[in-house]
Amino acid sequence: MSQHKNFKWQNKRILTHFLFWLFYVLFFGLIYGKYGNDYSWYLLESLCMLPFIMLATYLTIYSILPFYLKKRKLLITVLLEFSLLFAVTLGERIFLRMLNSLPVTFNSLFGVTFLYLMLETNFMVAIAFAVKIVKKWFDQQQEKHEMEKRNLKTELSLLKSQLQPHFLFNAMNNLYALSLEKSSKTSEGIAKISELLSSVLYECNEAEITLEKEIKLIGNFIDLEKMRYGSRLKLDFEVIGTVEKMKIAPMLLFAFIENCFKHGTSNDSENPFIKIKLEVAGNSIIFNCENSKPSQNQNIKENTKGGIGLMNVKKRLDIIYHDKYNLNITDEKSKFIVWLRITK
Repeated sequence: MSQHKNFKWQNKRILTHFLFWLFYVLFFGLIYGKYGNDYSWYLLESLCMLPFIMLATYLTIYSILPFYLKKRKLLITVLLEFSLLFAVTLGERIFLRMLNSLPVTFNSLFGVTFLYLMLETNFMVAIAFAVKIVKKWFDQQQEKHEMEKRNLKTELSLLKSQLQPHFLFNAMNNLYALSLEKSSKTSEGIAKISELLSSVLYECNEAEITLEKEIKLIGNFIDLEKMRYGSRLKLDFEVIGTVEKMKIAPMLLFAFIENCFKHGTSNDSENPFIKIKLEVAGNSIIFNCENSKPSQNQNIKENTKGGIGLMNVKKRLDIIYHDKYNLNITDEKSKFIVWLRITK
């Protein structure tokens, strides 16, 4: 397969070079032929000049240009290029004199015709040079883009690998809390955690999952948390729109929900509440969640012990959705609000 691709690339390259030199022969042959009123002769003359132009062009782009890119010695490069163009033009001038059966003397070689020939040679070299520079630039941009993609993929894999142990740690904490209370719901909690872990380990390894699966994951987590809080927690979870076909990065919204419980509601001993609204509108996912904060004046900060929290989510959003999302986080006196819009 690789050899086949390489063969096709070589053929394409040869065809490109052939068309470039065909352009040269036809362009100057027809231009000079129009003014000299002899198309066949000037086309033949352009064809005879072709080896000289090719020599100047290929030496420039495959020798002089790489020399400059490696050494960065501008003056030497300019002198080399001028010497090459002068030598090639001189060769062209001698050949044309011999082709027209004219005497080759020092005075006959130099003059206005020599300058015209040098400009003609320089014109084709300049075009080839510009094409080569542009191609190198595009190749560098492509290489840079591929490197960025590899780096982003590596970083995203790292963030996801951090996410799963983080989730497991918090899930086990919930189960531990139920066991301390000797709750009859402990066995149900174990079943919920088992289902959650199954989803995280086996369904969240893709770049994106259906929004329906993400909602199911959130629903199971909420059910598990409700076992701890019972009736003292007021929780609203609303889903609007068709979620089956919409896709999202796994555990992205889940991280915000977990944050509501861990850093807000768990610290509120009075009237904790959580409001979650998820809407699919056209090609956009609009997510909004609010959670209560303790009445005492304290900042809700992320738990730095083993947690990845909101910083992880922001990094994932930057990597996956780049400029296709808007995130607003508001930390008010009595509540914490997250608003997120992702445009697919």
